[in-house]
Amino acid sequence: MMAYPDWVEKQRRPGTSIHCIRGKYYLYEVTSVYDKEKKRARAITKGYLGRITEEGLIPPKKKTESNESKYSVKEYGASSVLLDMGKDLHAKLKEVFPDEADELMSLAVLRLVESCPFKRIGLLYERSYLSEMFPGLPMSSASLSGFLRSVGSRREKIVRFMNRMIDGSEHILFDGTGIITKSEHLDINRLGYNSHRQFDPQINLLYAFSSEQHQPVYYRIVPGNVRDVSSFRQAVSESGIQDVTVIADKGFGSAANFGMLEDAQIRYIVPLRRNSGAFDRARLKSGDKGSFDGHFIFQKRVIWYYEYVIDGARYIVFQDSSLRTEEEKDYLQRLEAQHEGYSMEGYLEKQYDFGTILFRTNRTDPPEEIYKLYKTRIEIEQTFDFLKNLLETDVIYLQDKYAVEGWAFINHLSLLLAYLVYQKLRSTDLLSKFSIADFLSHLKYIHRIKTKGSWVLSEISGKTKKLLKALDLDIGSIANLNATRTE
Repeated sequence: MMAYPDWVEKQRRPGTSIHCIRGKYYLYEVTSVYDKEKKRARAITKGYLGRITEEGLIPPKKKTESNESKYSVKEYGASSVLLDMGKDLHAKLKEVFPDEADELMSLAVLRLVESCPFKRIGLLYERSYLSEMFPGLPMSSASLSGFLRSVGSRREKIVRFMNRMIDGSEHILFDGTGIITKSEHLDINRLGYNSHRQFDPQINLLYAFSSEQHQPVYYRIVPGNVRDVSSFRQAVSESGIQDVTVIADKGFGSAANFGMLEDAQIRYIVPLRRNSGAFDRARLKSGDKGSFDGHFIFQKRVIWYYEYVIDGARYIVFQDSSLRTEEEKDYLQRLEAQHEGYSMEGYLEKQYDFGTILFRTNRTDPPEEIYKLYKTRIEIEQTFDFLKNLLETDVIYLQDKYAVEGWAFINHLSLLLAYLVYQKLRSTDLLSKFSIADFLSHLKYIHRIKTKGSWVLSEISGKTKKLLKALDLDIGSIANLNATRTE
C-alpha cells in the first residue's frame, strides 16, 4: 500500500479508501465482495466522499437550491402508479437488499417508463418525481457501473429474492431469448444461433414462469452456445422449483437432449420439425378425420389430433384447420407470383403438413392440455418481445459478467412491473384496446409541478381520466400518499 502523509491518513476510517490522482488525495466509500474466481475479497467503490487537504476533508459540492429546483415539472403518473402497483415487490426487495431496494426499484421503474439505456438514467431520474420520493440516489454512469457490479456479484441474494416469488403451482421453464453482446471481455458470451439466424456472440436468458401467478419468477443467464439440458437442470436445482415442465423450441429436439431430460426426470413438451423422421403422416394422408383420435376448440379454431408411441416415447400430431387453409393459400400465392423455391412439386410434397405441429412429450395429460400448455409459451414469448423492444435490450455493451448479472436483474424487476400492468389490463378487459406501452404513454404525461415551494398535480387529459377510471386507479389518492411520504 502506498504511504500517505499523516494529514491524509488522518481522514482514513473503516469502509473507506484513499486514492492519489495527479498529486491530489481523494476519499471514497468502499465495500468488499468475495470473488469466487480469485477466491478472495475484492473492494468495490460505492461513492465519492471528498478531497483531502491539509486543512481537512472537502466534501463534494452539494446541489444548491437553484440546482434542486432546476426541474420544477417532473414526470409523475407512470412512475407513481408503478410504485403503487409494485409495493409488495418493493417490500420483498427490502427484505433481501435493504440498502439497495430504493435504487433497484427506481431503476426498474425508469427502465420501464422511459425505455432508456443506463447512461441516460441520471438525467431521467432528475426529471422524474422519483428524485423527490427517493432523493439523493447516485445515478451517474460511474455510480451505476459500480452498482450493477455490486448487485450482480451477489447472485445468491438475487436467487433468494426470486425464491420469494415462487409458489407451489406448476411452472414453465424455457430458453427465453438470445441477446447479442458486443463486449470482448465477457466470458459468458459465445457464438450462438438464435431465431433470427444471427451467429453473433450472445448470451441466453432462461426463464421460469408461474402458471398460476401468470408472471415470471426466475431467470438465469446461460452462455450463448449452451443449448442442452444442463442449463435446465441447473436452473431447476438453483431455483428449487418442484413442479416444472420444460417447453423448448424446435431446435432443441435431439436424441441426446431427450435422453438427458428423461434421466433427470424432468417433464417436457418439445415441438419437432416437420421434416422429423418421427412424423407419422399416415392419418393425415388418408384424409379421413375419422382416423384421428378427436378434436377440440381452441380460441374459436378447430384443432384435430392423433397420437402414437415410438420406442416408448409419446408423440402427438395437431392440425389447426384454419392455419392449414392459411398456409396452403400462402404457398399457392407465392407459387403464382413465381417466388424462388416454390413449385407445384413442392406443394404436393408439403400438402399434408400444412397447419400441423408435432410434439414429443413425457407428460400424461390429454392432448388438449398439452396443446394449451404449449400455447402458454407463445403468450410468454410475447413478453420477451416486450422486454427486447420496450427496454431495448437486444444488444449490450457491458464489460463485466457481474455487471451483466446486475443488468439482467433490473430488467427482471422491470418485467415483473410490466406483468402487473398486463394483469391489470387483462382483468379489466382492456388488453384489446391498450398495450403496456399505451398505458405508460398515457400516464407519463401526468406531472407534478412545483409552485411556491409545493408540488401540485398537473391537469389530466380526458382520455387519460377515462383510462384511469376504467382501471380503478385514483392518481389523486396516490399523490396524497406520496406527498405524505416526501414531507
